[in-house]
Amino acid sequence: MKEKVDPALIRNYTKGQYSFRDLKRIVQWFQDFRYHSDIKSVIDSHWEEFGLNENHAEKDLSAVFNKLKEKILAEKNTIGFRQRFISVYARIAAVLLLPLLIYSAFSLLNQTFNLSDTSSWVEIVSPAGMRTHFDLPDGTKVSLNGDARLKYKANFQKDRQLVLEGEAYFNVHHDASSPFVVQTEVMDVKVLGTKFSVVSMAEENSVEVVLEEGKVQLLGKDNSFVETLNPNEGFFYNKENRSGKITTVDASYLTSWKDGLLVFRNEPLGEVMNRVGRWYNVKFDIVDAEVQSFRYRATFGGEPLEEVLRLISLTAPVEYEIKERKINKDGKFENKIIEVRLKKQL
Repeated sequence: MKEKVDPALIRNYTKGQYSFRDLKRIVQWFQDFRYHSDIKSVIDSHWEEFGLNENHAEKDLSAVFNKLKEKILAEKNTIGFRQRFISVYARIAAVLLLPLLIYSAFSLLNQTFNLSDTSSWVEIVSPAGMRTHFDLPDGTKVSLNGDARLKYKANFQKDRQLVLEGEAYFNVHHDASSPFVVQTEVMDVKVLGTKFSVVSMAEENSVEVVLEEGKVQLLGKDNSFVETLNPNEGFFYNKENRSGKITTVDASYLTSWKDGLLVFRNEPLGEVMNRVGRWYNVKFDIVDAEVQSFRYRATFGGEPLEEVLRLISLTAPVEYEIKERKINKDGKFENKIIEVRLKKQL
């Protein structure tokens, strides 16, 4: 028998106030199409409580419904994968309550210990396969891609320096008296107020900085180089060769992941695989070198990984095989590996 959708349960979920039992019920509702109209009615009835702009001429219920569904099912998959409720629940709660947690921790540290510098750090981790959005204490807006880490000191408003591992997008609050510096493995990115993205993955051979608005200065470690970027320019650094170059890019495409889209416009398929891999937390093994340079054009927006792979194989001369996942020495499953090769000629 079909149960009644509880509006309070969904409303509390959006606020991060729910139990494991609540989550299981909500997942069941979103997976069963019979409940979808009831859920949309709840969203419609509690429109303002979902943090939406009341000036919208038309309520886009489907967009809100799909956004909630994506988040809820992602949490369901995470729970099933980890098999450890407590640690997983803590990570989910941290993502849902991230802005509040950052502000509360920052305020508590300052009020209780009167921290002014030194060794206290705040670290934010974005779970693999998810995007995390939050504001820094100075008002800067940040988006972290899956499996990215960002650290900053507790006295951030006085010393705006951060350490990044992974992919992040910054919309920096302007403060001429306090430069904003993002430290990576090979360079520091220094700005006053601007919009830009940085990719610095320990397991990847390149570090990228893409500028959307404003101006940034790039300072190589040990003063190995100094570069300045203008809007719609990217700096691509090769860690193996210890060299980099500035290239004209369309920044809106390369930073579209923060808005829930993967946009490719005549990009090498090897780079397409890199970005898809970060998005879905998978690894691509490209067997045939010719695949790397094939130019590809597409836009993806929330499709399941298998559908993205199917579409790529239909529109590019490649085929793929999803390999069986292995268990490492710690008893955990390793990242899914997808083997890509040129299609065999018939």
